[in-house]
Amino acid sequence: MANLTREEAADRAALIASADYDVALDFTGGSDSFRSVSVIRFASVPGAATFVDVVGDVAHAMLNDVELFAPTGGRLALPGLAAENVLVVEATHAYSTAGVGIHRFVDPENGETFLYSQFATMYACHAFACFDQPDIKGTFAFTVTAPSHWVVVSNSVAPVADGGSTSDGPLTWAFERTVPLPTYATAVCAGPYAFVEGSITSVKGEIPARVYGRPQLLEHFAAERIFADTQAGFELYERIFDTEFPYDSYDHVYAPQYNFGAMENAGCVTVSEDRLLFRTRASDAQVEFRTVVIMHELAHMWFGDLVTMRWWDDLWLNESFAEYVGTYAAAVATEWSDAWVTFAAERKSIAYATDQLPTTHPVLSDLPDVDSVAGAFDMITYAKGASALKQLAATLGEDVFFAGVAAYLKAHAFANATLGDLFTELEAASGRSLTAWRTAWLETPGVTTLAADVTTDSTGRITSLAVTEEAPERWPLPRPHTLAVAGLSMADGVLASSFEVAVETDGPSTDVDRLVAEPRPEVILPNGGDLTYAKLHLDAVSLAAAREHAADIADPMSQALVLDALWHMCRDGVLPARDYVEPVLAALPGITVSAVRESHIRTIVTTVARYAAPDDAQARGADAAEALWAALEGAAPGSDAQLQFLKGYAMLARTEPQADRIEALLGDVLHLDGLPIDTELAWDLVTGLAACGRADDAAISEVLTKDATAAGERRAAGARAAIAALDAKQRAWNLLAHPQTKPLANALAYEAALGFARATDATFMAPLGETFFKEVRGLFDGVDVYVGLRVVQYAYPSFLVGRGVDIVGLGERWLADNGDAHPVLTKLMVEGLDHARRAARAQDSATRL
Repeated sequence: MANLTREEAADRAALIASADYDVALDFTGGSDSFRSVSVIRFASVPGAATFVDVVGDVAHAMLNDVELFAPTGGRLALPGLAAENVLVVEATHAYSTAGVGIHRFVDPENGETFLYSQFATMYACHAFACFDQPDIKGTFAFTVTAPSHWVVVSNSVAPVADGGSTSDGPLTWAFERTVPLPTYATAVCAGPYAFVEGSITSVKGEIPARVYGRPQLLEHFAAERIFADTQAGFELYERIFDTEFPYDSYDHVYAPQYNFGAMENAGCVTVSEDRLLFRTRASDAQVEFRTVVIMHELAHMWFGDLVTMRWWDDLWLNESFAEYVGTYAAAVATEWSDAWVTFAAERKSIAYATDQLPTTHPVLSDLPDVDSVAGAFDMITYAKGASALKQLAATLGEDVFFAGVAAYLKAHAFANATLGDLFTELEAASGRSLTAWRTAWLETPGVTTLAADVTTDSTGRITSLAVTEEAPERWPLPRPHTLAVAGLSMADGVLASSFEVAVETDGPSTDVDRLVAEPRPEVILPNGGDLTYAKLHLDAVSLAAAREHAADIADPMSQALVLDALWHMCRDGVLPARDYVEPVLAALPGITVSAVRESHIRTIVTTVARYAAPDDAQARGADAAEALWAALEGAAPGSDAQLQFLKGYAMLARTEPQADRIEALLGDVLHLDGLPIDTELAWDLVTGLAACGRADDAAISEVLTKDATAAGERRAAGARAAIAALDAKQRAWNLLAHPQTKPLANALAYEAALGFARATDATFMAPLGETFFKEVRGLFDGVDVYVGLRVVQYAYPSFLVGRGVDIVGLGERWLADNGDAHPVLTKLMVEGLDHARRAARAQDSATRL
């Protein structure tokens, strides 16, 4: 990846405000590379000098008809600029298999090639010469030459492709010039994609829309649902933003081997085929996530593409806002009215964990160069920032908040802006200073912890109640919170709401006098309704009730908050693993929100692997698997819960009888009413068998013969890496760290890393602990930063804590010996060490308590 510092970008933006690009791409050459011709017209300061970004083999470059020297390190020097300039650069670029630049995917089913672009953060220059930074916006006219049976999609509408010399020759697609865009939001996708035609109604008229993907997956596109969600988003956003949709078309392209959930390319959203195209039955949580992603990316059309951050420090301006308003839209404009419950159980809970790491950072980041940006795509930037905006909307009122947002969009349309620009408009709309709020919420890192300090009299009535806030020692600043204190009381066997009182906190302790003399409820939630961002630690009485009656909580949000509090108390080492796992297992059959079930099944798996006492982990995992099997048998046939319980059982199974059940399901000996074993379930089951030591390469290959697809190859890579044998784990590691020719394609690497870290009892993997630390730097340096980020994160051996290897000591020594490592790798290794230390503390807590 090319690199660019914040100072270099500022200097270049001072010379070049914008540019007009004519970009010709030719995809008719060989399988390794493609050609580009970039014609860039831009104004500048006469006599000044700068550079243009281009990663590739430059064949020819002319600035104002003067030949230029070859580029160095991805930069082509531009000396002696004129007031008006024309730059022409012809280059050859390598295709990627890392999900960046122009990614090339060859379909194993038919040998066809599919291309898609991913230009964030600084990968547009891997496809054409450009000023690759957010605050030099440009207009783009793309022409693309491709094989005649391909289709090409970009940011704007294309007229009918122009034929070559014969009907079988290449075709050239010429796209209309775009409005000003940042380079990273441009897009080109090409290949024999199939599509479903549709349209979206905007305030400015009908907008053509399509959903693209690989032809054999056409029946799974869910195009009508995507069009319906998009239409609902258009109607909401054009109203609350008071600004019409800025572009002339709106397409979604399912991209194979995609690094992210989706990407907000203007008018041409690329969507992960692996994560969001469901070729078999999906859980409700997965379908809901797709809707939220659609709303998230649509929000970016205004907040990110229309108005763009000036530099990556303000990445939150894009992602926090899209995260907030995407969830808001799902909750108010689609069937997923519990979207905020899902957010609390999933994204926000992960943000709490991320915000406790030594590498935590403010929502407003400090990113000195592009190399450091990859590490900022985390749940602090996304979910914590979104939570802060939700809290701000609650503080100002939604109408005032969105009025400020609308004014900001109008003031900076087609340009760039900063945090200060947004807050200027929010302060004008609200008539209040937000300086202290901004400092506490956006500029101060760390998560605070809320609790209720309660006393009662002999009759059980409250004599005092205060909301207390504990801030991290490194950042002792309490935050102002607009929240609700809620009480849950038992009535007719159900824990239901008995009160909800609005509170504005002020400092480390805030008295709630309105509740004095009220009967003490079984559970007190200091953040009822989840209006603010803070972990909850339950008081002793509430904790006892939660452990006994988590299954009896009527309100989905309250139940999600209680279960999340138990989870974080377990992670924090103040609650032993069993006191989290047992209440959750009891509650699972009655949980009504799919994502809450799904997230806690995953955290049970994590708890057993990392936080349970090592000598108790196997028994606790086996008991959890049995509880899920019992829940599965009690679930309604064909229900969402039944599907999730089987998937969870496959992740937790570890005894011989449990493996026998899986074999019987795979062998069509055991049947579950309403739940046939489809292709994806078969992969879940065979991977579970592999982790139990009951499936080998031959068994996995047999499943692959029935699913000889790209998805099958990806799942097989994960299953093989999960085989519970040291030689299989070593082979998986070698695939990641010592590829024989070139690195694994990104999607295969992710599955292999996840499989490598999966084991029902990881003790046999102890020899690989030292191997990881010896070879991880070579692994990371040999792949693209975004691939390395996920692979190292997945494979870090914190699962070996307490299993005969000193992971904490190895992690400390690695950091001491590798001070010059890539900043993203250093961040990952610091985080991995912290996870290992946390696991050690939790295991100690599970042993003592």
